[in-house]
Amino acid sequence: MKIILLHNSTHSQMMGMIIVTGNGRIITIDGGTKGDKDEFKRIVCENGSKIDLWLLTHPHADHHGVFVDMSNSLDTDIKIDKVCYCPAADDYITTDPDFHAVDVNIIKETMAQTRYPVQIVKKGDIFNIDNVKVEVLRVVNPNLNPCSVNDLSVVYSITEMVDGICKFKLMILGDMSVPGGKELLELYKDNPDALRADGVQMAHHGQGGVSREVYVAIDAKYAFWPTPDWLWTNTINKDEPGQGPWQTLIVRKWMEDLNTTAITAMEKHVVFDTDIMTVTNL
Repeated sequence: MKIILLHNSTHSQMMGMIIVTGNGRIITIDGGTKGDKDEFKRIVCENGSKIDLWLLTHPHADHHGVFVDMSNSLDTDIKIDKVCYCPAADDYITTDPDFHAVDVNIIKETMAQTRYPVQIVKKGDIFNIDNVKVEVLRVVNPNLNPCSVNDLSVVYSITEMVDGICKFKLMILGDMSVPGGKELLELYKDNPDALRADGVQMAHHGQGGVSREVYVAIDAKYAFWPTPDWLWTNTINKDEPGQGPWQTLIVRKWMEDLNTTAITAMEKHVVFDTDIMTVTNL
């Protein structure tokens, strides 16, 4: 399979991934901001114009913006078979600033009116697209309330199977932060193999996400960083790299010490091919 990590079309951080199976079927994860829609759609259309499974992690505009905009528009050039997400509880209280609460309401309203088929996922759900298995490992915990919007992230494992054997497994963490990561470790303390994977999507764009212990448990060889260049270098001012408020440089050191190979899309969309374990620009 091919894992396409999308480059940000605007200055904003974003996350969008497109997986193309060996038989050309498509699984998408999030998509990015509204400003990333054209490139997202272009790549999907170049690969058959049909999304078999769209996985949404959590309600932040830099993740769900493409989906919201497509749901609110009248374009019909892309067919979508199923959209998966998990809503916040009705009594959800966010510990984040007010504008993050707005994102929660936007996705709730969008899901109520979207023309696309939607499934609310639960832990243990499995979806099979060709020889690719998607399993839901963690969903919204109503007992973790109040919590940040980031900890509403659904965790998905995506496994390419060949002759009944795992060829490549990718762990999707969304924007999950330390409390959510702690919960994930607790959920699988008696089944650590469930968390081990060949690749991991870096939580919260590789800064301020889960603790180092989560990455140790996953034990991935490849780290997929949905991270723009300014965040990668922790640069709030272009003349002062490394002086920003983010934790990216710390997390980068974690992953270097864990001997992971960084997959980034800071300049262009990139394609990771699991047949040959190499990255090319798209």
